[in-house]
Amino acid sequence: MKTLGEIAKYVDGKLQGDPAVVIKRIVHPALVRGPGDLALVLSANVLGLLKQNQVTSVIAPAELTSIDVPNYILVSRPRLALARLLELFERPVYSAEGIHPSAVIDPSAKIGEKVSVGPHCWVGPNSIIGTGTRLICNVSVGADVEIGEKALLHPGVSVGDRCKVGNRVIIQPGACIGGDGFSFVTPQPGNVEAARQKKQIVENTDSNMEIVRINSIGHVVIEDDVEIGAGTCIDRATLGETKIGRGTKIDNLVQIGHNVTIGRNCLIVAQVGMGGSAKVGERVVIGGQAGLPDHMSVGDDAVVGPQAGVSGNVAARQSVIGSPAVPVRDFIQQNMNFKRLSRLNQRVKELEAKLAELEKRLGS
Repeated sequence: MKTLGEIAKYVDGKLQGDPAVVIKRIVHPALVRGPGDLALVLSANVLGLLKQNQVTSVIAPAELTSIDVPNYILVSRPRLALARLLELFERPVYSAEGIHPSAVIDPSAKIGEKVSVGPHCWVGPNSIIGTGTRLICNVSVGADVEIGEKALLHPGVSVGDRCKVGNRVIIQPGACIGGDGFSFVTPQPGNVEAARQKKQIVENTDSNMEIVRINSIGHVVIEDDVEIGAGTCIDRATLGETKIGRGTKIDNLVQIGHNVTIGRNCLIVAQVGMGGSAKVGERVVIGGQAGLPDHMSVGDDAVVGPQAGVSGNVAARQSVIGSPAVPVRDFIQQNMNFKRLSRLNQRVKELEAKLAELEKRLGS
């Protein structure tokens, strides 16, 4: 529980009303049940609910001046205020400090202070778990792994041998860090290589029927304050490292191939796929289901739209969308031209009819 005065100070807001009011919950205006609830208003669309639900305390955008309640906090950036509020009223995932009896920890592993290793977890030889880190349950940590301080690994997470996970990293359920890369070769140049070089498919021969595995002996480095979504897979490098930069946030079901490098403070939305050795700069945003082929690069501060099919390098501060991906301005122009096609087609038919009529007259 916090007072309105404490909340206003924490979110850097301007309070009108009684700072001593005690707040127990942060809720949508439709869910207010009493004076201990603080209604979160993100837009003017819900102002009608305030009187209807007899709301007494509100946090709202500074531009809303018609708030008819006894107590309210005005903030310049409501979603940032929401993030701060949820820090104050956090409901942390349950974990008991210490090592559960069913956990298996190699004698050579080093476990820091105030660490939680939950049921059926495994920590391999020579691995290090930093102070305050929590492994909820069914977490697999391989050999020679380093996990920093105050990290949180949810159920079913797998961290492969030699991988490094930084401080305060959050990995959601079922994510796999350090699986082998999808890397193979044939004894003779195959169809993919031929299509790239000659733009045509070669004939199949009996001498090229083997697919040879290229082992991945590198590792994955995840820097501090990274978050990784449920079911996301990050492949280890072939030789060096696959790297995720500090502060980057990766959504659910993302595939990051071997040798990929992602810079700091990027946002990677669900179902994005990145081919091997792709490079992503800093502060890049990649929308859901976008695809980045192997060896392609995206510059700093670029935005790749949802379902974009990147077929070439994206420059810094460029925004692209579509498949194949093009600059947003070009994409809009292409769509406008596409919408004009039916009208243009009709115009061509009319001109053809007039031309035919004119030829008929001239011929007669």
